[in-house]
Amino acid sequence: MINYNSWHMPKPDISTGSADPLSEGFIGRVLADLVQTPSTNPGAYENDVAQRVLGWLADIPVETQLVESMPDRYSVGAVLRGRSDGPRLVLNGHMDTVPVDDADLWTSDPFGANVRDGFLYGRGACDMKAGLAVQIGVAHHLSRQVDRLEGSLVLHFAVGEERAEPGTLSLLDAGYTGDFGIVTEPTELKIAAATRGLVPLHIRLKGRSIHASRAHLGINPAWALHWVLEALRGYEADILKRSHALLSHGSCTPTVIHGGVVPNAVSDFIDLYVDRRLIPGESVDAELADVTARLNEARPADSDVEVEVEAAFNRFEPAEISSEAPVVGYLLDSTERVLGKPASVFGAPYASDVRNLVNDAGIEAVNFGPGNVAECHCADERVELRQLVDCAQVIADMSEHLLLDGC
Repeated sequence: MINYNSWHMPKPDISTGSADPLSEGFIGRVLADLVQTPSTNPGAYENDVAQRVLGWLADIPVETQLVESMPDRYSVGAVLRGRSDGPRLVLNGHMDTVPVDDADLWTSDPFGANVRDGFLYGRGACDMKAGLAVQIGVAHHLSRQVDRLEGSLVLHFAVGEERAEPGTLSLLDAGYTGDFGIVTEPTELKIAAATRGLVPLHIRLKGRSIHASRAHLGINPAWALHWVLEALRGYEADILKRSHALLSHGSCTPTVIHGGVVPNAVSDFIDLYVDRRLIPGESVDAELADVTARLNEARPADSDVEVEVEAAFNRFEPAEISSEAPVVGYLLDSTERVLGKPASVFGAPYASDVRNLVNDAGIEAVNFGPGNVAECHCADERVELRQLVDCAQVIADMSEHLLLDGC
């Protein structure tokens, strides 16, 4: 029993009558409600969206649970349970979004869920509240056939994915696991059998501050930037020699430099951040060790600058399954049946919580969802409503053939 009063927000109006839960009307309304409920990380966080999710699931026969993934931050786990011990299909998505950098760059309210030319706009519309709306639509659809359900549908609405926090892992640890999995991240309805990892490298160059007029008596970390960046350039060249059939190669991209307090003082330290994308066969720890060794080797003998290397807040290991795995075949068949054309199998260029399903829980899982990743994490984030419906219908078709009797 969910106590909505403890959440300080009204339960959403989920009355649907005879509405098709796989229709644009239903799924679009779910998506709009979720987008209009901020869940930025950091910022508002996810609890208000968790409540909206619980509300949208309240009138169907699913078992729901709030799982405290981190102090005062709750993921939602749900099961539409079959009558026998059939397959378990996990649909996974995260509730958090990146913050809004500059609302003035948007042409509409980032939390307005405005619809224009067949697209719904808003922070998180594509990444990945569209996927959450699809999961809710599929659950409503299958609930209308619950008397034929042999297997079980398992739903994840996780906290913290944007910062690699343990939302999905906490749901798996709480028993919300299965045989097959779909992470409904945006793939434009392509099937991602492989997914890149991520280690955001934090390189700190440590010096000693002093008045700039007496700079020779301090240790200026700024002078170390040139040999650090040269070493990273050589590292990148070696990365590009490693290849993967679906993901091509990894990448190494310096992104942010911070240092100093005032222009007339040598800084104590300079922080350099590097976005390092990994392919299967590479690992976070191995790449941290490699970069550390390269920088120590590149450091000139007469330099007093100290170098520290660590992973910043979000660490994702890469993940992959065989392109011939059954879950890939099921999605290929369903896409053909529903859309009349085959889907392509590719490698997702971003990192996602599929790594928890595949690497930690041993679930045969892929990324497959609505939206274009190029329209995420930016002003005027948006998702095409037609693609939202197509995705829901494909996953519903796969779910029926996997979980219902007589299919």
